[in-house]
Amino acid sequence: MVVCYHMEHMVAYIKSLVGDLLQIDFVRFCLVGASGFTINFILLTLLYKHLGLHAFVAQLISGEVALFSNFMLHHHWTYNKKNVVKSIKQLLWQFHATSWIAILGSALIVSVCIHTLHLNYILALVISSVIALAWNFLWSKYYIWKHHLD
Repeated sequence: MVVCYHMEHMVAYIKSLVGDLLQIDFVRFCLVGASGFTINFILLTLLYKHLGLHAFVAQLISGEVALFSNFMLHHHWTYNKKNVVKSIKQLLWQFHATSWIAILGSALIVSVCIHTLHLNYILALVISSVIALAWNFLWSKYYIWKHHLD
């Protein structure tokens, strides 16, 4: 009986902690980024490893698909409670413009890591994604979905 009581409190505490963490923009941003990374990885594997596209081209295509997915998730979940006065078209354009710098950089990093440093494409993708994380978060939070006070 005592064990069940403690387990119920532990479960309630963990649920509360997870709920609190999910209210933090950076945690949400990272979860969306993880889903984008997964999409990017699957497409990069398909295009580069199975279809034989050059790593740079494969990463550009994979990054673009992941980018659009990330935009939709950020707009409807990460930053949905922000008081943003921009239209979705304006947000998409700004997100795309700032993120494409990261995508081009990512494609370059992946290509150089694979062809020059002879790293595995998965490690190359992880390295490029970590570098792009800070860039994308700062632009997303402090410029694109910047909170406006009424």
